[in-house]
Amino acid sequence: MCSRVWFVTDRRISQEYPQVQILRALKQRCAEEDVEFRCLLMDQIVLTISEGQLGLRVEQEVVTSYPQVVVVRVPTPWVQSDSDITVLRHLEKMGCRLINRSQAILNCVNKFWTFQELAGHGVPLPDTFSYGGHDNFRKIIDEAEPLGYPVVVKNARGHRGKAVFLARDKHHLTDLCHLIRHETPYLFQEYVKESHGRDVRVVLVGGRVIGSMLRCSTDGRMQSNCSLGGVGMMCPLSEQGKQLATEVSNILGMDVCGIDLLQLNDGSFVVCEANANVGFIAFDQACGMDVAGIVADYALRLTRKMSLLSVVSSTSETSSEPEVCPVPTGGSSLPEAVCNMSVGSTSSESDPELAEPSQSSPCQASAPTLPDLPDTAYFNALLANEIKLLTE
Repeated sequence: MCSRVWFVTDRRISQEYPQVQILRALKQRCAEEDVEFRCLLMDQIVLTISEGQLGLRVEQEVVTSYPQVVVVRVPTPWVQSDSDITVLRHLEKMGCRLINRSQAILNCVNKFWTFQELAGHGVPLPDTFSYGGHDNFRKIIDEAEPLGYPVVVKNARGHRGKAVFLARDKHHLTDLCHLIRHETPYLFQEYVKESHGRDVRVVLVGGRVIGSMLRCSTDGRMQSNCSLGGVGMMCPLSEQGKQLATEVSNILGMDVCGIDLLQLNDGSFVVCEANANVGFIAFDQACGMDVAGIVADYALRLTRKMSLLSVVSSTSETSSEPEVCPVPTGGSSLPEAVCNMSVGSTSSESDPELAEPSQSSPCQASAPTLPDLPDTAYFNALLANEIKLLTE
Protein backbone atom coordinates (compact mmCIF):
# COMPACT_ATOMS: atom_id res chain seq x y z
CA MET A 1 0.00 0.00 0.00
CA CYS A 2 1.33 3.42 -0.93
CA SER A 3 1.93 5.73 2.02
CA ARG A 4 0.83 9.35 1.68
CA VAL A 5 1.14 12.47 3.80
CA TRP A 6 -0.55 15.81 3.24
CA PHE A 7 0.21 19.18 4.75
CA VAL A 8 -2.83 21.46 4.94
CA THR A 9 -2.52 25.06 6.05
CA ASP A 10 -4.15 28.45 5.67
CA ARG A 11 -3.04 30.90 2.98
CA ARG A 12 -2.89 33.72 5.57
CA ILE A 13 -0.15 31.98 7.56
CA SER A 14 1.50 29.82 4.91
CA GLN A 15 4.65 31.98 4.73
CA GLU A 16 5.22 32.20 8.48
CA TYR A 17 8.19 30.41 10.06
CA PRO A 18 6.41 27.36 11.54
CA GLN A 19 4.57 26.49 8.32
CA VAL A 20 7.63 27.05 6.13
CA GLN A 21 9.77 24.85 8.36
CA ILE A 22 7.19 22.06 8.67
CA LEU A 23 6.75 22.05 4.89
CA ARG A 24 10.54 21.79 4.46
CA ALA A 25 10.85 18.96 6.95
CA LEU A 26 7.91 16.97 5.57
CA LYS A 27 9.20 17.23 2.00
CA GLN A 28 12.61 16.02 3.11
CA ARG A 29 11.38 13.11 5.24
CA CYS A 30 8.86 11.94 2.64
CA ALA A 31 11.49 12.00 -0.10
CA GLU A 32 13.86 9.96 2.08
CA GLU A 33 11.23 7.33 2.90
CA ASP A 34 9.52 7.18 -0.51
CA VAL A 35 6.24 8.54 0.84
CA GLU A 36 3.95 10.54 -1.45
CA PHE A 37 3.60 14.13 -0.25
CA ARG A 38 1.23 16.94 -1.12
CA CYS A 39 0.78 20.45 0.28
CA LEU A 40 -2.63 22.10 0.06
CA LEU A 41 -4.12 25.39 1.18
CA MET A 42 -7.53 25.31 2.83
CA ASP A 43 -9.10 27.44 0.11
CA GLN A 44 -7.97 25.00 -2.61
CA ILE A 45 -10.09 22.15 -1.23
CA VAL A 46 -13.62 21.54 -2.49
CA LEU A 47 -15.73 19.09 -0.49
CA THR A 48 -18.13 16.81 -2.35
CA ILE A 49 -20.81 14.26 -1.60
CA SER A 50 -21.64 12.40 -4.81
CA GLU A 51 -23.92 9.36 -5.03
CA GLY A 52 -23.88 9.23 -1.25
CA GLN A 53 -20.06 9.11 -0.98
CA LEU A 54 -17.64 11.67 0.41
CA GLY A 55 -15.04 13.06 -1.95
CA LEU A 56 -12.63 15.92 -2.66
CA ARG A 57 -11.77 18.09 -5.60
CA VAL A 58 -8.65 20.24 -5.89
CA GLU A 59 -8.29 22.77 -8.71
CA GLN A 60 -11.18 21.15 -10.65
CA GLU A 61 -9.68 17.66 -10.42
CA VAL A 62 -11.21 14.77 -8.49
CA VAL A 63 -8.88 13.43 -5.81
CA THR A 64 -8.66 9.65 -6.04
CA SER A 65 -5.88 8.85 -3.55
CA TYR A 66 -6.11 9.99 0.04
CA PRO A 67 -3.40 10.25 2.69
CA GLN A 68 -3.12 8.23 5.85
CA VAL A 69 -1.98 11.33 7.76
CA VAL A 70 -2.68 15.05 7.32
CA VAL A 71 -0.55 17.57 9.21
CA VAL A 72 -2.77 20.60 9.88
CA ARG A 73 -1.70 24.17 10.63
CA VAL A 74 -4.59 26.63 10.87
CA PRO A 75 -4.70 30.01 12.65
CA THR A 76 -6.59 28.99 15.78
CA PRO A 77 -8.08 32.42 16.67
CA TRP A 78 -9.62 32.75 13.19
CA VAL A 79 -10.84 29.17 12.80
CA GLN A 80 -14.45 29.02 11.60
CA SER A 81 -16.49 25.95 12.44
CA ASP A 82 -18.64 26.45 9.33
CA SER A 83 -15.66 26.35 6.95
CA ASP A 84 -12.27 25.32 8.37
CA ILE A 85 -13.58 22.70 10.79
CA THR A 86 -15.93 21.41 8.08
CA VAL A 87 -12.91 20.66 5.86
CA LEU A 88 -11.09 18.89 8.71
CA ARG A 89 -14.18 16.85 9.66
CA HIS A 90 -14.56 15.82 6.01
CA LEU A 91 -10.98 14.53 5.93
CA GLU A 92 -11.51 12.62 9.17
CA LYS A 93 -14.73 11.08 7.88
CA MET A 94 -12.76 9.85 4.88
CA GLY A 95 -10.36 8.00 7.18
CA CYS A 96 -7.49 10.49 7.36
CA ARG A 97 -5.69 10.87 10.68
CA LEU A 98 -5.17 14.56 11.41
CA ILE A 99 -2.35 16.16 13.38
CA ASN A 100 -4.11 17.86 15.24
CA ARG A 101 -7.63 16.43 15.12
CA SER A 102 -10.54 18.81 14.51
CA GLN A 103 -11.93 18.44 18.02
CA ALA A 104 -8.53 19.13 19.56
CA ILE A 105 -8.30 22.34 17.53
CA LEU A 106 -11.80 23.35 18.60
CA ASN A 107 -10.83 22.77 22.23
CA CYS A 108 -8.26 25.55 21.87
CA VAL A 109 -10.12 28.00 19.62
CA ASN A 110 -11.73 29.66 22.64
CA LYS A 111 -9.75 30.05 25.87
CA PHE A 112 -12.83 29.37 27.99
CA TRP A 113 -13.60 26.23 25.97
CA THR A 114 -10.11 25.02 26.89
CA PHE A 115 -10.82 25.50 30.59
CA GLN A 116 -14.22 23.81 30.21
CA GLU A 117 -12.44 20.71 28.88
CA LEU A 118 -9.82 20.74 31.64
CA ALA A 119 -12.24 21.38 34.51
CA GLY A 120 -13.15 18.30 36.51
CA HIS A 121 -9.86 16.52 35.82
CA GLY A 122 -7.94 17.80 38.83
CA VAL A 123 -5.89 20.17 36.66
CA PRO A 124 -4.81 23.31 38.60
CA LEU A 125 -6.46 26.34 36.95
CA PRO A 126 -6.85 30.00 37.94
CA ASP A 127 -10.47 30.78 38.85
CA THR A 128 -12.12 32.03 35.66
CA PHE A 129 -15.51 33.59 34.77
CA SER A 130 -17.11 34.27 31.39
CA TYR A 131 -20.56 34.95 29.98
CA GLY A 132 -22.99 34.31 27.13
CA GLY A 133 -23.76 36.92 24.49
CA HIS A 134 -21.48 39.60 23.08
CA ASP A 135 -22.76 42.58 25.05
CA ASN A 136 -22.68 41.31 28.62
CA PHE A 137 -19.18 42.51 29.54
CA ARG A 138 -20.56 45.28 31.74
CA LYS A 139 -23.07 42.96 33.41
CA ILE A 140 -20.39 40.49 34.53
CA ILE A 141 -18.26 43.15 36.23
CA ASP A 142 -20.32 42.78 39.39
CA GLU A 143 -20.50 38.98 39.02
CA ALA A 144 -16.69 38.74 38.86
CA GLU A 145 -16.17 40.46 42.22
CA PRO A 146 -15.20 37.13 43.93
CA LEU A 147 -12.05 37.01 41.74
CA GLY A 148 -10.73 40.13 43.51
CA TYR A 149 -8.46 42.83 42.08
CA PRO A 150 -6.33 43.18 40.12
CA VAL A 151 -8.11 40.84 37.72
CA VAL A 152 -6.95 39.52 34.33
CA VAL A 153 -9.26 40.20 31.38
CA LYS A 154 -8.75 38.26 28.14
CA ASN A 155 -10.48 38.08 24.80
CA ALA A 156 -11.64 34.46 24.56
CA ARG A 157 -10.15 34.23 21.05
CA GLY A 158 -7.08 36.39 21.60
CA HIS A 159 -3.62 35.22 20.60
CA ARG A 160 0.03 36.18 20.98
CA GLY A 161 -0.74 38.11 24.16
CA LYS A 162 -3.06 40.56 22.41
CA ALA A 163 -6.37 41.74 23.92
CA VAL A 164 -5.18 40.87 27.44
CA PHE A 165 -5.49 43.43 30.24
CA LEU A 166 -4.82 43.66 33.96
CA ALA A 167 -7.64 45.67 35.52
CA ARG A 168 -6.55 47.42 38.73
CA ASP A 169 -10.01 47.89 40.16
CA LYS A 170 -13.70 48.10 39.30
CA HIS A 171 -13.41 51.62 37.88
CA HIS A 172 -10.60 50.54 35.56
CA LEU A 173 -12.70 47.58 34.46
CA THR A 174 -15.64 49.87 33.69
CA ASP A 175 -13.36 52.09 31.60
CA LEU A 176 -12.13 49.05 29.64
CA CYS A 177 -15.71 48.25 28.75
CA HIS A 178 -15.80 51.35 26.52
CA LEU A 179 -12.47 50.60 24.84
CA ILE A 180 -12.63 46.93 23.89
CA ARG A 181 -14.30 45.34 20.89
CA HIS A 182 -17.18 43.02 21.76
CA GLU A 183 -17.33 40.68 18.74
CA THR A 184 -16.29 37.80 20.99
CA PRO A 185 -16.76 37.31 24.74
CA TYR A 186 -14.06 38.04 27.29
CA LEU A 187 -13.07 36.01 30.29
CA PHE A 188 -12.19 37.30 33.75
CA GLN A 189 -9.41 35.41 35.47
CA GLU A 190 -7.75 35.28 38.87
CA TYR A 191 -4.44 37.19 38.85
CA VAL A 192 -1.39 35.03 39.68
CA LYS A 193 0.84 37.76 41.10
CA GLU A 194 3.98 35.66 41.61
CA SER A 195 4.08 34.86 37.88
CA HIS A 196 3.64 38.44 36.66
CA GLY A 197 5.63 38.95 33.47
CA ARG A 198 6.81 35.38 33.13
CA ASP A 199 5.56 31.93 32.23
CA VAL A 200 6.89 28.59 31.00
CA ARG A 201 6.09 27.47 27.45
CA VAL A 202 6.13 23.67 27.19
CA VAL A 203 6.08 22.11 23.71
CA LEU A 204 4.78 18.57 23.25
CA VAL A 205 4.79 16.31 20.20
CA GLY A 206 3.02 12.96 20.27
CA GLY A 207 2.08 13.36 23.91
CA ARG A 208 5.69 13.82 25.04
CA VAL A 209 7.45 16.93 26.30
CA ILE A 210 10.25 17.82 23.88
CA GLY A 211 11.41 20.95 25.70
CA SER A 212 10.48 23.96 27.82
CA MET A 213 11.27 27.66 27.64
CA LEU A 214 11.03 30.38 30.28
CA ARG A 215 9.48 33.53 28.79
CA CYS A 216 10.01 36.88 30.51
CA SER A 217 8.60 40.33 29.84
CA THR A 218 11.20 43.06 29.32
CA ASP A 219 8.99 46.10 29.91
CA GLY A 220 7.10 45.26 33.10
CA ARG A 221 3.91 44.21 31.39
CA MET A 222 2.03 41.10 32.51
CA GLN A 223 2.31 39.29 29.16
CA SER A 224 5.59 37.53 28.46
CA ASN A 225 4.96 36.63 24.80
CA CYS A 226 8.09 36.85 22.66
CA SER A 227 5.95 38.40 19.90
CA LEU A 228 5.39 41.35 22.28
CA GLY A 229 9.08 41.82 23.03
CA GLY A 230 9.52 39.19 25.71
CA VAL A 231 12.65 37.05 25.78
CA GLY A 232 12.86 33.28 25.98
CA MET A 233 15.50 31.01 27.40
CA MET A 234 15.71 27.25 27.73
CA CYS A 235 14.84 26.09 31.24
CA PRO A 236 14.60 22.73 32.97
CA LEU A 237 11.10 21.65 33.93
CA SER A 238 10.21 19.78 37.10
CA GLU A 239 8.58 16.39 36.90
CA GLN A 240 5.34 17.94 38.16
CA GLY A 241 5.47 20.47 35.33
CA LYS A 242 6.07 17.76 32.73
CA GLN A 243 3.25 15.61 34.08
CA LEU A 244 0.87 18.56 34.13
CA ALA A 245 1.66 19.60 30.55
CA THR A 246 1.30 16.00 29.36
CA GLU A 247 -2.03 15.59 31.16
CA VAL A 248 -3.37 18.79 29.60
CA SER A 249 -2.24 17.66 26.13
CA ASN A 250 -3.95 14.29 26.57
CA ILE A 251 -7.21 15.72 27.92
CA LEU A 252 -7.45 18.12 24.99
CA GLY A 253 -6.54 15.34 22.54
CA MET A 254 -3.61 17.15 20.94
CA ASP A 255 -0.64 15.70 19.07
CA VAL A 256 1.38 18.91 18.69
CA CYS A 257 0.82 21.75 21.15
CA GLY A 258 2.25 24.39 23.42
CA ILE A 259 1.11 24.54 27.05
CA ASP A 260 1.74 27.76 28.99
CA LEU A 261 2.25 27.31 32.73
CA LEU A 262 2.36 29.87 35.53
CA GLN A 263 4.68 29.06 38.42
CA LEU A 264 3.66 29.68 42.03
CA ASN A 265 5.97 30.58 44.90
CA ASP A 266 6.11 26.96 46.09
CA GLY A 267 7.39 25.82 42.68
CA SER A 268 4.12 24.25 41.57
CA PHE A 269 2.31 25.24 38.39
CA VAL A 270 -1.14 26.25 37.20
CA VAL A 271 -2.27 26.16 33.58
CA CYS A 272 -2.53 29.49 31.79
CA GLU A 273 -3.34 28.52 28.19
CA ALA A 274 -3.06 25.76 25.59
CA ASN A 275 -2.10 26.33 21.95
CA ALA A 276 -3.07 23.92 19.17
CA ASN A 277 -1.22 25.94 16.53
CA VAL A 278 1.86 26.63 18.60
CA GLY A 279 4.50 28.96 17.21
CA PHE A 280 8.09 27.93 17.75
CA ILE A 281 10.53 30.37 16.19
CA ALA A 282 11.62 31.69 19.62
CA PHE A 283 11.51 28.15 21.03
CA ASP A 284 13.82 26.81 18.32
CA GLN A 285 16.25 29.66 18.93
CA ALA A 286 16.21 29.42 22.73
CA CYS A 287 16.35 25.65 22.97
CA GLY A 288 18.45 24.90 19.89
CA MET A 289 15.78 22.56 18.55
CA ASP A 290 14.12 21.77 15.24
CA VAL A 291 10.47 21.42 16.22
CA ALA A 292 9.39 21.11 12.58
CA GLY A 293 11.71 18.14 12.11
CA ILE A 294 10.31 16.46 15.22
CA VAL A 295 6.76 17.01 13.96
CA ALA A 296 7.68 15.56 10.55
CA ASP A 297 9.29 12.50 12.15
CA TYR A 298 6.16 11.96 14.24
CA ALA A 299 3.93 12.27 11.16
CA LEU A 300 6.00 9.70 9.25
CA ARG A 301 5.95 7.24 12.17
CA LEU A 302 2.19 7.60 12.39
CA THR A 303 1.87 7.14 8.61
CA ARG A 304 3.78 3.85 8.73
CA LYS A 305 1.57 2.59 11.52
CA MET A 306 -1.62 3.67 9.75
CA SER A 307 -0.40 1.78 6.68
CA LEU A 308 0.20 -1.27 8.85
CA LEU A 309 -3.32 -1.00 10.24
CA SER A 310 -4.64 -1.06 6.69
CA VAL A 311 -2.70 -4.26 6.02
CA VAL A 312 -4.09 -5.80 9.21
CA SER A 313 -7.62 -4.80 8.15
CA SER A 314 -7.12 -6.28 4.67
CA THR A 315 -5.81 -9.51 6.18
CA SER A 316 -8.80 -9.90 8.48
CA GLU A 317 -11.22 -9.23 5.61
CA THR A 318 -9.66 -11.91 3.36
CA SER A 319 -9.20 -14.52 6.09
CA SER A 320 -11.98 -16.85 7.25
CA GLU A 321 -10.24 -17.40 10.58
CA PRO A 322 -11.29 -15.53 13.75
CA GLU A 323 -9.90 -11.98 14.07
CA VAL A 324 -6.82 -12.48 16.20
CA CYS A 325 -3.45 -10.83 16.13
CA PRO A 326 -1.41 -12.81 13.54
CA VAL A 327 1.76 -14.61 14.57
CA PRO A 328 4.80 -14.38 12.26
CA THR A 329 6.56 -17.45 10.95
CA GLY A 330 9.01 -18.66 13.56
CA GLY A 331 6.64 -18.36 16.52
CA SER A 332 7.56 -14.92 17.86
CA SER A 333 4.51 -12.84 18.78
CA LEU A 334 3.75 -9.44 17.45
CA PRO A 335 4.40 -6.56 19.84
CA GLU A 336 1.39 -5.91 22.08
CA ALA A 337 1.21 -2.29 20.92
CA VAL A 338 0.43 -3.48 17.38
CA CYS A 339 -2.31 -5.82 18.59
CA ASN A 340 -3.96 -2.92 20.44
CA MET A 341 -3.86 -0.27 17.68
CA SER A 342 -7.08 1.68 17.14
CA VAL A 343 -7.79 3.87 14.13
CA GLY A 344 -10.70 5.57 15.84
CA SER A 345 -8.89 6.83 18.93
CA THR A 346 -9.91 10.32 19.96
CA SER A 347 -6.99 11.56 22.00
CA SER A 348 -3.22 11.48 21.62
CA GLU A 349 -3.05 9.43 24.82
CA SER A 350 -4.53 6.38 23.07
CA ASP A 351 -2.34 6.45 19.97
CA PRO A 352 0.06 3.53 19.53
CA GLU A 353 2.93 5.86 18.68
CA LEU A 354 2.88 7.18 22.25
CA ALA A 355 3.83 3.82 23.75
CA GLU A 356 7.45 3.44 24.78
CA PRO A 357 9.52 1.81 22.01
CA SER A 358 9.77 -1.94 22.46
CA GLN A 359 13.16 -3.19 23.62
CA SER A 360 12.57 -6.71 22.33
CA SER A 361 14.29 -7.93 19.18
CA PRO A 362 12.44 -7.23 15.93
CA CYS A 363 10.72 -10.11 14.21
CA GLN A 364 13.14 -11.91 11.91
CA ALA A 365 10.75 -13.92 9.73
CA SER A 366 11.62 -13.88 6.02
CA ALA A 367 8.92 -13.53 3.39
CA PRO A 368 8.03 -16.78 1.59
CA THR A 369 7.55 -17.01 -2.15
CA LEU A 370 4.34 -15.24 -3.13
CA PRO A 371 1.72 -17.82 -4.08
CA ASP A 372 -0.86 -17.30 -6.78
CA LEU A 373 -3.43 -16.38 -4.13
CA PRO A 374 -1.93 -14.81 -0.98
CA ASP A 375 -2.50 -16.99 2.06
CA THR A 376 -2.25 -16.26 5.79
CA ALA A 377 1.44 -17.16 5.93
CA TYR A 378 2.22 -14.52 3.32
CA PHE A 379 0.39 -11.81 5.20
CA ASN A 380 2.03 -12.86 8.47
CA ALA A 381 5.46 -12.51 6.91
CA LEU A 382 4.52 -9.14 5.39
CA LEU A 383 3.40 -7.93 8.80
CA ALA A 384 6.61 -9.17 10.37
CA ASN A 385 8.69 -7.22 7.89
CA GLU A 386 6.62 -4.07 8.48
CA ILE A 387 6.99 -4.42 12.24
CA LYS A 388 10.73 -4.94 11.86
CA LEU A 389 10.94 -1.57 10.09
CA LEU A 390 8.98 0.09 12.90
CA THR A 391 11.03 -1.40 15.73
CA GLU A 392 14.51 -0.84 14.28
